[in-house]
Amino acid sequence: MADKNERRIRVWDLPVRLFHWTLVVLMVVSYFTARAGGEWMKFHFWSGYAILTLVLFRIAWGFVGSTTARFADFVKGPSAALAHLRDLMGRGHPHEAGHNPLGGAMVVVLLLAVLAQTTAGLFSADTDMGMVNGPLALVIADKWVERATAFHKFWINVLLWMVALHVLAAIVYLVWKRQNLIGAMVTGRKPLDDVVPPGKPAPKLVFVSNRLAVSLLLAAAAIVYFIVRAGG
Repeated sequence: MADKNERRIRVWDLPVRLFHWTLVVLMVVSYFTARAGGEWMKFHFWSGYAILTLVLFRIAWGFVGSTTARFADFVKGPSAALAHLRDLMGRGHPHEAGHNPLGGAMVVVLLLAVLAQTTAGLFSADTDMGMVNGPLALVIADKWVERATAFHKFWINVLLWMVALHVLAAIVYLVWKRQNLIGAMVTGRKPLDDVVPPGKPAPKLVFVSNRLAVSLLLAAAAIVYFIVRAGG
């Protein structure tokens, strides 16, 4: 029998993996620079702009990217989620090339949550930091700035709980079902036994050119640049 490491297939493209781990780093940077305040806030803003760029890119890549990157591949209904839960609670383990139905739902929720946080940050102002204004704080009424600021401060705690749940789920799959989802997001590959039941052929996955990903990333960066410039 072939060694399990020899029966790994490619499931994640490079753009998805780079997006995932770059977002992790930037969220850490954003969190700690906000807590540090002062001169660190300039890095907080730049990190926020980079996060918004990544999220816009990932949303676009979810429609035109590789098979496992597409929302159509992993956004499924409640019946699929229940079926996955039954597999998860059973003696075997689930088989998915990309995100499972529960993980796919979490991806969408996290993307929207991060988008909400970065958008609120654009309109926020914080006198505790020495009157630090988001780039669009001066284009809306003060009452909306106050609401955006309050939301931005509150929502980071919700995001932290979401991230913790995301990490906990990955640990559960690793310990309980022996499925290394984190490793797959690093290498881009999964054991074939984790993708399809024994004896079944590997799925035919389509991987889109990285050049398209670069083009979409540049377009997302341009959008964020003009948004920031719109505040003067």
